Amino acid sequence: MTVKNFDLSTRTRRGSPPSRRDEHRPGLRARGLSANDRIDLCRGIFAFLVVIAHAFEVTCGIHDPSRQHVSRQALDLIWGTAGTGIFYVMGFFVISGYCIHLSVARLMEAERFPIKVYLVARLSRILPLYYAALLFTMIVELLIAPARPQAWPNGLNPSVLISQFFVVQNLTQTYGSFAPSWSITNELIYYAIYGLLACFAMKRTELPAKVGMIWCLGTAALMQALYVTTARTPVILSLGMLSGLGINWFLGTLVAAHAESLKRSPTARVASRAWLPLLAVAVWWNYLGKLPQQGVFLISGLAFTLMLIRFLNAEGPGLPPVKPRWLEMSITWLGLSSYPTYLFHGPILMLVGSAILRWGLIPDWRATWAVLSVSGISWGIALGLLAERPIMDWRSVMLRRLKAAHQGSPRKTPASVVSIQG
Repeated sequence: MTVKNFDLSTRTRRGSPPSRRDEHRPGLRARGLSANDRIDLCRGIFAFLVVIAHAFEVTCGIHDPSRQHVSRQALDLIWGTAGTGIFYVMGFFVISGYCIHLSVARLMEAERFPIKVYLVARLSRILPLYYAALLFTMIVELLIAPARPQAWPNGLNPSVLISQFFVVQNLTQTYGSFAPSWSITNELIYYAIYGLLACFAMKRTELPAKVGMIWCLGTAALMQALYVTTARTPVILSLGMLSGLGINWFLGTLVAAHAESLKRSPTARVASRAWLPLLAVAVWWNYLGKLPQQGVFLISGLAFTLMLIRFLNAEGPGLPPVKPRWLEMSITWLGLSSYPTYLFHGPILMLVGSAILRWGLIPDWRATWAVLSVSGISWGIALGLLAERPIMDWRSVMLRRLKAAHQGSPRKTPASVVSIQG
């Protein structure tokens, strides 16, 4: 989701530099990128890193690197550090929670929380591209069946397609190369919980974040206890994973809810510097492979939470930064490419991988990894411009019309809803 600058009191016209008088006034000189710019950059970069990780997974389904004079230690290092991109998925959860809270807080300006507007905004953000990607995946799976790389082999049956259609795949099973879509189930459930909590929050914008975090902590602890003692079932495991990963999502909401106090806190400023070392701990934990996987999830989530706080503390006061045109366009492209890259890269990697496997195009696994990575990333960027941007434009028009329909209602929707892009 692309985020905007939410400080309306200091917003300037797009592309217009501050006046000379403002440039010399204390505290008003632009300083670096805004937090929202940094978030958009991270969203694109995280998606690309997930592609690179999954490209290695597909590469190993085409070649056997261990037979090409690659040591076991080197392969273990790649698997442990690149993994399946799970570190960066935790970053997506944290950023998503942060952005959703900002949107919800603005909607809570209304006399009563406009749940219909909220649901339309959320579903129109997720579902159009999701269903397009699902259809594309079905076509790809048919095309690659004669020469399918040995990756993501599960769920290639109609019953799993039904789960994918209703976006409950993470509670059941994912469909073949659409496996990276598992996190979309979690996102929609967190959206629903947050909207429900906002309905009863009585304009206390921080309350949904706090209650949601309490629910996640309590449910995750209970499910973990049940799973390791008396109820080792798939249902308990799914509920435990859903609530456990929700901790990371609600960490993002808490950062957004307390952004101003975190900016002023010297303790938060010092602690935020530890985000990169903490992420390194998560990578090391994953590399060892003998510790509980939950540690990777939670440590990564905490690291990216500190990263968000670092972004907030890096913002200068006063006027928003004035960026060169090329930088502004790059940030926009990265933000737009994030979601389509995440949805489409699985089938794209498998389609290119199938061609390599069928015709023996590339004998070396390193070259295959590079080609797959570039293919997934370049297609994601192209789809950001060709698919995501038109959908976002359509969505903006639809939300404006929905806002106009609510103007005559006693439960008026605040005008700020039309600016929701996340």
